[in-house]
Amino acid sequence: MDKYEIDGLFTFDSPFRSPNLLWLTRMRTSDNLLYLKNRGEESVIGGYFNQIERIKKESLVRRTYDLSDHIVQLLKEGKVVHEYRDVLIRAMLRDEFSGTTLGVPDEIPASILVVLQELGFDVKVVQDLVPEARATKSDQEIKMIKKAGDATVGAINEVVEMIKDSDVGPNKTLMRNGKPLKVGQLKMAMEHFLVDRNTESSEDTILAVGKKAFDWHYLGNPNDRLKAEVPIILDVFPRLKIERYVADVTRTIVKGNPSKRVKEMFEATEAAANAAVDALTDGANIDDVNLACVNKLKQLGFDSRRLNPDAKDGMTHGLGHGIGLEVHEQPSMYNHEANFVEGNIMAIEPGVYFENIGGVRLENDYAVTKGKPKLLTKNLETMLWV
Repeated sequence: MDKYEIDGLFTFDSPFRSPNLLWLTRMRTSDNLLYLKNRGEESVIGGYFNQIERIKKESLVRRTYDLSDHIVQLLKEGKVVHEYRDVLIRAMLRDEFSGTTLGVPDEIPASILVVLQELGFDVKVVQDLVPEARATKSDQEIKMIKKAGDATVGAINEVVEMIKDSDVGPNKTLMRNGKPLKVGQLKMAMEHFLVDRNTESSEDTILAVGKKAFDWHYLGNPNDRLKAEVPIILDVFPRLKIERYVADVTRTIVKGNPSKRVKEMFEATEAAANAAVDALTDGANIDDVNLACVNKLKQLGFDSRRLNPDAKDGMTHGLGHGIGLEVHEQPSMYNHEANFVEGNIMAIEPGVYFENIGGVRLENDYAVTKGKPKLLTKNLETMLWV
């Protein structure tokens, strides 16, 4: 708060919609909450009726501001409560906010921002305040991400077995039980596997076959058919249903014998990943880790957009990203001047892509330490030629 020159942090949202609010409160609820933290003081949550006791029992924040009387008065006046949120916000901030400049996170609803301005508060959007705090994980958070990683690795192995057990039919189409094996079937199998482990897809899984993987964020159409002898990129990033933390793991699978060029892409991607991980430690400059990866690729004959912004093939995306309550969070690999610190959790995902082939990508999750990074996504082979 000193850095951003604010006297308090305020937000209004549901923790299920706002990872920032979930992190601040540790409150699992779809209810909208009013949250305030004055500089140097304990946080307080505004709630009403049965919410109050639930907040006290379940939330990291134990101080509450009871809005029940204000809700009752609005109901007596025949007013729709959500249309008079200014009444609730005014009451809580009048009694609880002790400063002049109020910081709000970037995702605060526009209607709430307008209410704060109309109430006369000096409002400053502090986009990075909470994400910066979230970037360094506790030991407990690291355990939860590893738990998500275990489920993710299991789901990938499930798909690998389905591909391994398939037959090769006409036009190199993979067949299962006499029918073409399709992307939708594999995604559904993963969903069942994850649900059984109290885990769910935080977003749609990426499952891209052959040339379609040249677009590295192509999700895969449910009717896309799996093919032999071409690289299949599988990028899985599920979330624990209770704890809400995510993992992010990618493997490239080939049924049958890959071409010499695809093997070269595999080997270069693995070497680049190893170079990046070797450089990843507490105090390391973020761009030095980027450069460790792309310089290794260059040495092996592959281009990258980091070294050549005009590159059309090679490694055409960033090296990775922080993970936690979101699939993409801080630290950012594009923040070239910053350094890693112990407790950062990074998904490291180099890849190499060619339009006439598709791509190869390899991704694992690591906890940054004062020594070598700790691998959180174990028990999965690097190169999956089945």
